[in-house]
Amino acid sequence: MKRLLLTALLAVSSAALAAGTSAGTTINNTASLESVDDAGQDVSTPSNVVTLTVKHVPAVDVTPDGGTPDAPGQTVIGIPGQNGVLTYQIKNPSNGPDTYDLTTQTQPGTDPSKVTYYLDDGDGIFDPTKDRVVTTITLQPDEQRTFYTTYPVPTDATSTTSFTLTPVATSTTDRQVQDTGNYGRIDTQQVLRLTFTQNEAGSATSPGSVTYTHDLRNTGNTPLSARDLALTSEGGSWAYTYQVGDGTARPTFADALAAWTGKLNSSETLPVRVTVTAPAGLASSTQDTLTLSAAIKTVASSATDNQSSTPQRLTDTTTILKGIPGAVKSAQSCGTDPACLAPTAIPDARVAPNQYVLYLVTGNNTGNGALRRPVLKDVLPEHLKGVAFSGSVSSTDGQMLYSLDNRSWTTTPPSIAGAEGIEIYVGYDSDKDGTMTRDDTLAPGAKLNLKLITVVK
Repeated sequence: MKRLLLTALLAVSSAALAAGTSAGTTINNTASLESVDDAGQDVSTPSNVVTLTVKHVPAVDVTPDGGTPDAPGQTVIGIPGQNGVLTYQIKNPSNGPDTYDLTTQTQPGTDPSKVTYYLDDGDGIFDPTKDRVVTTITLQPDEQRTFYTTYPVPTDATSTTSFTLTPVATSTTDRQVQDTGNYGRIDTQQVLRLTFTQNEAGSATSPGSVTYTHDLRNTGNTPLSARDLALTSEGGSWAYTYQVGDGTARPTFADALAAWTGKLNSSETLPVRVTVTAPAGLASSTQDTLTLSAAIKTVASSATDNQSSTPQRLTDTTTILKGIPGAVKSAQSCGTDPACLAPTAIPDARVAPNQYVLYLVTGNNTGNGALRRPVLKDVLPEHLKGVAFSGSVSSTDGQMLYSLDNRSWTTTPPSIAGAEGIEIYVGYDSDKDGTMTRDDTLAPGAKLNLKLITVVK
């Protein structure tokens, strides 16, 4: 929008907006009276000289013209963390040299104090190391120069953020003469970026399952939906289900993504769950490795910087854990001592009637997983009568339980004095619930011991 103050003298001049006669030019004009004297000779009598000086009529023209805040004359893309750059031309269409002050008008959300003007060095390419920062521009009549208007786009600006402004060029000769209303807008570039973490390692029984949870985080400045993402999996030979966010669990990663209808906003994290199910019959230490990939598939452009077009990969490694039971039994002689305080070896494995015999049974877990419901069992054979029994374990978190029928359990050994042909049970109650179930476990490397004192009939 151009606003010019014209004097009454030049209001009717056809050269008001053109360079025209240079300011300061003088126009001299002399008239004369033409007559004939008495002798019949022509006489020319000059008038006084009238001198006029052409005054400077300021004007300024900034292009591209016009636009409105909602429909600016030019729109450019600004990269977060860098300056957005608007390009303008300024021309002096007046009849004299002039200097123009550059100021800024902005729309809400744009800080005029952050605007910087650069005068192009003549190559038509913005280069802040070569182009000079200016607040005024001096032009000769009809001279035109390019200047750049820069505005810093914050590093954390969202893709929906815009900065709208117009430079204002004001003549220093007549400050009523200015050009304004040449709106330009800097739209923040869409930055698409995500992180996908992390590798997981777990264990399962055979059959059994384990669930891993991964974080898909939007580290860009643009919301992401399912149509923006590509989630894939490869490798592995077991069964899997996938769940993205609050979507329903599906048998493939792509199906799980399609079932998610949410929006992943900037700085938010989306949980991605993978449940790995191992089949029955796998050997201890068998492993399965599943590779997961996440990428953004939006095509990059000047307005969109896709920094995660290359898939980010991670792995879930599942190892089969199994408890492997083992048992060792030995016998020692207690002689005539029913308390067996000092047992000794039995020469040639021979015993005599009324001799007390100590049996030691050790159960161990040589596997890499928990051994479920660890119970040692012994049966009094013919020719032996019971005296007493007890148990111990190398673990310390649970408690020992005792039984004569493998169903009802007590924390103290029941009496077996004089009993014949009975079954004796010692169990490790790891969860301390007072009974033996599959939830009770003996850790890898742990040992369960049974001490049984008998007497030969």
